[in-house]
Amino acid sequence: MKRKSRELVYSVLYDLSDYGHIMSAAKYRMLYDALKYERWNWHAPEVAEEATLALVHTKRYLHDFLGAKLTEVTQRAEVPIDRRIVEAVRTAAQGTILAAELALKHGVASNLSGGFHHAFADHAEGFCFLNDTAIAVRALRQKRPQLRVLVVDLDVHQGNGTAHILKGDDLSYTFSMHERDNYPVKQQSTRDVNLESHLGDDEYLALLAENLKAIENEFDPELIFYIAGVDIYRDDALGGLRLTKEGIARRERMVHNFMPQVPLVVLPAGGYARNLADTVELHAQTIRIMHGK
Repeated sequence: MKRKSRELVYSVLYDLSDYGHIMSAAKYRMLYDALKYERWNWHAPEVAEEATLALVHTKRYLHDFLGAKLTEVTQRAEVPIDRRIVEAVRTAAQGTILAAELALKHGVASNLSGGFHHAFADHAEGFCFLNDTAIAVRALRQKRPQLRVLVVDLDVHQGNGTAHILKGDDLSYTFSMHERDNYPVKQQSTRDVNLESHLGDDEYLALLAENLKAIENEFDPELIFYIAGVDIYRDDALGGLRLTKEGIARRERMVHNFMPQVPLVVLPAGGYARNLADTVELHAQTIRIMHGK
């Protein structure tokens, strides 16, 4: 199976362009606009059912989240909550499930939203209300109960929610390579790499190559989720690393060439460049490279 496909997932419900916040909710529509005139196969997800979300999230938390209630467990997302945002996030979670199903068929697929890796089973955190990766893993295992899954999380912030939810799951391997002295409170992934601030292209990529090689010797996945945060960019408002656009392109080529026989799901995750156009350009670059363009 080769990682070269045209399968992208997007919903008009992802478009929260009129919400002003550091998380740059406008980027999802802008990313779609940057790609829509290219040759892609577009897939629109439904809104995830409560039963699907309950594969990961607790009943109490879902009561507050689905009701768009600002409570102790929802307010930790640090972003507003209303019914429109709830619908957008539920759709993004279903989009990640759909992207995973498409990746298993075609080799690679991307969801233009998702990668909400800070959400825990019982509370929101760090701009994240639902942990779409963990939800997708559990949903896929309803039909493939022994599915072995690798999560490669290269966002500048550790994937703490994903690590916590999947800890102790022998069929899952979580790898997070992130800035040490940055948000969030760290959890234990299967493999964590804590990076010094101000790290540049060459040092970062050498560490990534070393760790991907080690993972290849430790785990044999049937599906990879790539949390492709671009907040490692040197002009990111919430990151302290110093990678260039070309350095991030080199990262993507490295991940694209890693275990190329294994289907790959690509999720955008974080990106908070001071110039929003840079964030969109970097996410679009990721998708093009991961799809073999």
